Amino acid sequence: MATLNHPDKFVLDAYSDPLLDTYLPNGVYNRWTNQLKTPILNARGVQLINANLVNSALQLNDQSQLMFFYYASTTNTNFPVLANLHCVRLLPSNYVPLTGYTTYVRNRYFNNVPELVAALNQAASTGGDSVGNNPTWVADQIAFSYDTTTRKISVGAIDGTSFICPAAADDPNVATLLASASRPFMSTAASGSAIPQPFVAGITMNARLGFAMGYRSRGAWWSVTSQVGCASQLGLPTFSGTPIEADANPILLGSQNVNVYLSIITGSGMDSWSGRKNLVSTIPLQVAPLNINSYTTNSAEVPAISVPSEIYEISVELYDDSGVPFLQPPNYNTELTFSVYY
Repeated sequence: MATLNHPDKFVLDAYSDPLLDTYLPNGVYNRWTNQLKTPILNARGVQLINANLVNSALQLNDQSQLMFFYYASTTNTNFPVLANLHCVRLLPSNYVPLTGYTTYVRNRYFNNVPELVAALNQAASTGGDSVGNNPTWVADQIAFSYDTTTRKISVGAIDGTSFICPAAADDPNVATLLASASRPFMSTAASGSAIPQPFVAGITMNARLGFAMGYRSRGAWWSVTSQVGCASQLGLPTFSGTPIEADANPILLGSQNVNVYLSIITGSGMDSWSGRKNLVSTIPLQVAPLNINSYTTNSAEVPAISVPSEIYEISVELYDDSGVPFLQPPNYNTELTFSVYY
């Protein structure tokens, strides 16, 4: 076989796809295809050896982490019921209202936690949202704060009448709300149709802010009067005027990893989110958002071996560690280098 068809390595570059614009119905891409000028023949496997991409992930993911859920009641007894569930949210960073919606706060790059807290307080206060688009929203009911000593976020009632507690991401009432007509919408079009706020089941803003306890968790120091940060199966008594401190520190790093999928491997790698079989590698994000992430695989040879004997084109897809597309604007290039085994 001619060495022309046996390259030691090849590069897949998003900008080399002449049809990249066709993948951008929303102005972003997470997939591209490269046609090989010379086909690769009789390869046994491929392995990612280098990746160069921009970390486009904001600290809060537009697709899954923009809604903060909490319960509010006029009593401090057990009250984790659907009727008392509320949502404070940010709109996606690329959000543009279709018509008549001016009271909203968009997601963006936050330089520090106080900036994020200020945006959340704006979203929770008068003019920060719309009951027509977010039916469970109550203006000026809660406020967020940040302690620079403990480096934790707290949330408390400020209306003088409410008792509140945050809801866990896996709370059944959260899932029920998101499946109902009362879930937050982004805006209503002239035709009467509405666009739901994006979400991924089991993932909310609460955990990113540090309210990370699960619905069946009690916390290390749980008691009947403790404030463990999230409503549980047993309920959580909380008290107006006493802010609830998060269980953990906030996470301001966006995605942690980017999963790379190749069209030419059909049974070499499997992820735990979707069970897809064409995972070729996972790239850790080691820089802050809007910076270039350069990654080089270690020297161990672990090729993906389920490749066809003739390779004429290769498609790449990128997903983050939440199982949602890792979206790149068209001015951000992505380049991946692979070694080939014969």
